[in-house]
Amino acid sequence: MDIDDCIYANQRSIMPRKKDGVGDQHSVWKRRFLAAAVCLGLLCVLLLAGIIGLLLYQRNLLNSYNNLTAERDQLQTKRDQLQTSHNTLTKERDQLQTSYNNQTEERDQLLAIINKYRTCPQDWKKSGCSCYYISPDKKTWDESRKDCQARGATLVIINSREEQALIKAFNKKAWFGLTDIEVEGTWRWVDGTPLTTSYWKKGEPNDMQGEDCALVEDTLKDSVVAWNDMPCNHTNSWICERQVC
Repeated sequence: MDIDDCIYANQRSIMPRKKDGVGDQHSVWKRRFLAAAVCLGLLCVLLLAGIIGLLLYQRNLLNSYNNLTAERDQLQTKRDQLQTSHNTLTKERDQLQTSYNNQTEERDQLLAIINKYRTCPQDWKKSGCSCYYISPDKKTWDESRKDCQARGATLVIINSREEQALIKAFNKKAWFGLTDIEVEGTWRWVDGTPLTTSYWKKGEPNDMQGEDCALVEDTLKDSVVAWNDMPCNHTNSWICERQVC
């Protein structure tokens, strides 16, 4: 029986009857009471069901809230981790950028040095991969060697017939990087390598007056042969050589 039925029953209970009497009046009130009790019971059941439904709904809301709170906390943790990772990556990126900038600067400095040595300084003559400096002054052999070293070069080491012809073509009486000052008769270049091919004038070297240093002459007509040994303490011009490639 629903609420409408209760209302319908109550309406029937209050409708007038053809017969009057105490028994009938008692029966009417009894029916009314029963109808009211049934309706009240139904209302209680509905109220209880509503309360139970509300409690279930609240529990579901609480569970949902707890789940959302847990997810929020997880997302917060992940966000913090991502922020930490981002900060670390940013720091590493900055370090790499600084390292890259330093290496770029070092590279540019090295390139500048390389380019400097790939070109011949002013007043030097370039041939192939070498630059040659022909001194206008005169010094001893040892002083000449030190002067070449100060210029980032060496007293010229003649490695081929073509280079000897070039040195001779400078038409300059000058020291070059050959000596037997350490062991008489054992001629070595200033880099320590032994002499293998020579271009001595006829009768040279003769070691007259302790002649331990080599000189290229400018007087002979021969385009290649021009070496002579001289005392190292004599003063002459000199020729420096710098490799540029």
